Amino acid sequence: MNLSLEALSRRREALVQRSSAQRAEIAAAVERTRNAVTAPLLLGGGAAVALLSSSRKLRRWLVRAWAFYALVRRFRG
Repeated sequence: MNLSLEALSRRREALVQRSSAQRAEIAAAVERTRNAVTAPLLLGGGAAVALLSSSRKLRRWLVRAWAFYALVRRFRG
């Protein structure tokens, strides 16, 4: 199989273009997956905060938990 340099160059260029298209497709799929995963979490988190902040007792526990979390983070570095 004796290929000319021109044919090899065309083949390499086609491979580079296909690889670039595949990378773009993978990046788009990753972004769609990230959006599909984070959207429900954000909505659930917002609903949880709304529910917790609507009650005085729950709000007090939420503030204590947040303060404890901040203290632990500070000590852990």
